[in-house]
Amino acid sequence: MKFNRHQPMPEAGFDITSMIDVVLLLTIFFMMSSQFSKVVQRSLDLPKEVGDAADKPIDAEVAVVVDLEKDGRLSVGGRVYELDRLAAVVAADHQKVAATGQVLDVVIRADRATATTHLSRLVSALSAEGVTEWRLATSGERASSGGER
Repeated sequence: MKFNRHQPMPEAGFDITSMIDVVLLLTIFFMMSSQFSKVVQRSLDLPKEVGDAADKPIDAEVAVVVDLEKDGRLSVGGRVYELDRLAAVVAADHQKVAATGQVLDVVIRADRATATTHLSRLVSALSAEGVTEWRLATSGERASSGGER
């Protein structure tokens, strides 16, 4: 007697080429967008203070981050400004945001080696333009001095 040998069934193919293309495109997109956000923020040696509690809610919905370098150079978003022009731009943003009922959070990232005269001039210029509330960014570390125990 002759038995039929069972022939193995061919496996169904699954083409994942299009899925690989989509994953590759998403990977490139996220790599490029994350790199861009790091380029905008300058590397500054911030003051070593703990600052506000991390769990304190931020009530501002819009923020302007001003970088103040040790030589007195001012920049926002990587773009360098003169003091008067920067104060006018921040004041315009402050008025525009206030008209919508939101709060503009002005954060100053001053290098630790910056002379206080530069910070004082910046704050005076902002105050003259009507921006009276601002915060100073810190590194979040506690400064250690030789006399502390």
